[in-house]
Amino acid sequence: MIEKRPIIGVMGSHEKTWDEFSVPTGKLIADHDYHLLTGAGAGVMTTVAKAFTDVEDRAGLSIGVVPTEDYDGDFVPREKYPNPYIELPILTPLDVKAQKAAMPYSRNYVNVMTSHAMVILPGDHGTRDEASLGIQFKKPMILFGPESAFERFPEQATRVEDIEEVREFLEKVTAKIRMDSENE
Repeated sequence: MIEKRPIIGVMGSHEKTWDEFSVPTGKLIADHDYHLLTGAGAGVMTTVAKAFTDVEDRAGLSIGVVPTEDYDGDFVPREKYPNPYIELPILTPLDVKAQKAAMPYSRNYVNVMTSHAMVILPGDHGTRDEASLGIQFKKPMILFGPESAFERFPEQATRVEDIEEVREFLEKVTAKIRMDSENE
């Protein structure tokens, strides 16, 4: 039988790496028996996936949700996606209209709906959309980074600046996920 593992989605900037938050998050997820899910691109997505895959003897996989079209409706060049640390790429039929807002059939929906829990790192409009979708779909989530980076994010989400608080959150959430799956 295949052993199911919690899927932890990490959402964040595609431009900035936010190493001080991405690296410890990737290592934390790898040190537990979780899978990592990202948007498979640059910035936070590359840094967290590298930190995750650098951990030897980890149990989980690095999963990346790959877009096929950019904001202009052009095909995304394959050299941009997935980043080199994605072990399981998932191609999505992302259309232009869905990218302009948090609408169905977008990669943001796939990221959020596939994740059992989410760690939101600093990012821009796409990351804010994912945080809003997480709230809409009642996904357990935590915002990890400096308070100033989340000024335009939904207020409902818990905000922390310490990796130990992220660890406690993930352990609590994944214990509930495991209990629920055992009772199915």
